[in-house]
Amino acid sequence: MKHFILSVTAIFIALTVLQAQDFTKIRLGAKAGYNYSMSNFVTNKQLRTKAVSGGYIGAMLKIPFDGRLFFAPQIDFNYRGMQTDSLQPNQFSSIKELQVRVMPLLQIDFKHPDQKLNTLFVQFGPSLGFGINGKQEKQGGSTTPVKTKLKYGYQAYGMYDASWHTGFGYETTKGFRVLVEYAHGLSNMINTENGATLKYRVVSAGIGYWF
Repeated sequence: MKHFILSVTAIFIALTVLQAQDFTKIRLGAKAGYNYSMSNFVTNKQLRTKAVSGGYIGAMLKIPFDGRLFFAPQIDFNYRGMQTDSLQPNQFSSIKELQVRVMPLLQIDFKHPDQKLNTLFVQFGPSLGFGINGKQEKQGGSTTPVKTKLKYGYQAYGMYDASWHTGFGYETTKGFRVLVEYAHGLSNMINTENGATLKYRVVSAGIGYWF
């Protein structure tokens, strides 16, 4: 699975670069930030969940498309989770997960690149996450959570997750950027038939640098 993810990512970035209109204006950057992961968890009722702190680190491209519009594909390692105090049999009480996200985003700068000025920007688009590994706590027959490795698959936790991203940030002519972002989870992460529903809502704050 890891080789598959890396292959898909490499092909994705290669195709992006080949289709760029001006190779000399393509920018490569690195990014990192903090995640505040919230979740909506419903079994036979709405469960109260706690936010989980996490983070991300990755790489990004900025490719001119048309004027102030850029194609900004990104890939990162993302750590997130869910936690609840509810002790329902055969239900999760805690999830901590590391995933790889592929993010074909668009970016619109407020200032035209020909002005060569610091600029505000907006960023938006989808992402597809691939679960790598994690830990889970699940209720067994007693009130004591059973801690194990996070199990992916049918009748278990979902490996793939789609989200929609909306962000607002600021870039300088020296290459530094800051970004505040909201990711709205679109996928139910519980694969159990007629089972619970778990979707993530993540607020992030991060920094980046264009080389």
